[in-house]
Amino acid sequence: MRSITIAAKNAFRISVEAENISPDKLAPLTIEQIGSLFVWQGNRQKKLSDLFVVEGDDGPATVEEMTIRLVGDFSQVKRIGEGMTAGVVEVQGSVGMHAGNNMLGGLLSISGSADDWLAREMRGGKVVVMGNAGNYLGAGYRGEKCGMRGGEIEVRGSAGAYLGEHLCGGSIRILGDAGDFAGAVNQGGTIFIGGSTYLPGAEMSKGTITVKREAKVLPSFLKTEIVQIDGLAFQKYAGDNVDNGKGELLVGVGSS
Repeated sequence: MRSITIAAKNAFRISVEAENISPDKLAPLTIEQIGSLFVWQGNRQKKLSDLFVVEGDDGPATVEEMTIRLVGDFSQVKRIGEGMTAGVVEVQGSVGMHAGNNMLGGLLSISGSADDWLAREMRGGKVVVMGNAGNYLGAGYRGEKCGMRGGEIEVRGSAGAYLGEHLCGGSIRILGDAGDFAGAVNQGGTIFIGGSTYLPGAEMSKGTITVKREAKVLPSFLKTEIVQIDGLAFQKYAGDNVDNGKGELLVGVGSS
């Protein structure tokens, strides 16, 4: 196994584009070579070593053997773990936008919170966030037919609006609340929200959304039966009937 630590030298007032911070990019490189990789800060290209201290095992490794630990304030550092296929990225704090973009495998673990567009169009692997996540978690960019296609996302706190928009596969589990329009245009996969949300599943055609607490449900959903899940009662809805009505929405009984 190979482990390296990347620590921010200072807090960033200007955001950094750091798609090179990924097991796939760093595994075959020495520490010196890693420090020479380029990142963008605003409109200026800099070496990784200009902004971060890189330490750890120097010998090359396979991607599967690679663990990257990020220490310090990474809340203004974007695209961490983009496209990673294996290995581990452990963030000891929060991350900026677009972390885990197009992720295919491995583990991205965040002890703090994550900004918008976390795990955009994810296809595999696992993302765990101990804090909160921003808007468009597991979603797809405008014009994309699918957002998240596979893999697993778990957020121990709450998430923002448009969670899992255009979801086509995989699973998203939020222990807290979610913002408006969770699972909009859902085409597959599963979403679990342990708290409340507003207007989930708008235009969904497939997939399952479960809301443990309160949810305002669109009138285009058809109320069906009461079901029991782990000893709790949920009202089941079919919809969204503006599409083909084959999606499944479950809302804790007593919700509006």
